[in-house]
Amino acid sequence: MDRTMTMTTTATIARAPARWLAHALRMAALAAVAAAGLGGCASVGVGEAPGGGASVFTGELRPASRDAMWFVFLESGKTGFTERTALEAMQRGHIANFQRLFAEKKLLAAGPLKDPTEFKRGIVVVKAPTQQELGSYFQPDQYVREGYLKLNAAPALVNRALATEGLDTSAMEEVRIVQVMRGDKVLGAADAAAQRAALQRLVDQGTFGAWYTLEAGPVAEVLFSKNRDDKALQTALAGLPAVKGGAPVAVWGQWFAKGVLR
Repeated sequence: MDRTMTMTTTATIARAPARWLAHALRMAALAAVAAAGLGGCASVGVGEAPGGGASVFTGELRPASRDAMWFVFLESGKTGFTERTALEAMQRGHIANFQRLFAEKKLLAAGPLKDPTEFKRGIVVVKAPTQQELGSYFQPDQYVREGYLKLNAAPALVNRALATEGLDTSAMEEVRIVQVMRGDKVLGAADAAAQRAALQRLVDQGTFGAWYTLEAGPVAEVLFSKNRDDKALQTALAGLPAVKGGAPVAVWGQWFAKGVLR
């Protein structure tokens, strides 16, 4: 398997000029690596980063849990960066940092996504023993260090993992990321069990190829599907207790290396 790991600037820098984003997309959208395992999400956040630098997190600080697997949303930070040469240098450093983390077996997956609001720019899955060490992974990335991107990270529990073997990292493919929100009401034990059983059936039937449960924060479940029929995916989840109770479901475009999602 080709060990190159890259991620597009479209998913990494907020509202840079469109022509330079298109250029960076051509440069960087060569490959994205698969994930081994995610799930449970607790927001992480404000505090001092390792070495006394500025925090790279958003939200409330929480300790790592489970098996120290983290699901990270890369979110838009400050805007207004426009200088071409510096932008391209930042992009090269951004890619190099992901390559380093992948080579060190810390990074397990990454890929850009298409949030209609352009707030969430991509996802990253990493292993880290603590939240503070996770933050240190991104200190070399100027996008994050200077606030163009912010990290919204969460301890993660895998239900069905994205693939890590047999990938074609020379090409990207568009799939769907589906987020089931928590809603205003906490599910009781019976409803929570029924929801897990329903999601497991959808995974077993092949509607979804990967599934992660998030422990806290606004997103309860993250699923991935090769089916790009957004309405059909919404319909498949309409019977979940949380959705019937008013919890929203977001279906967005997601890009991975070919074979990451089976």
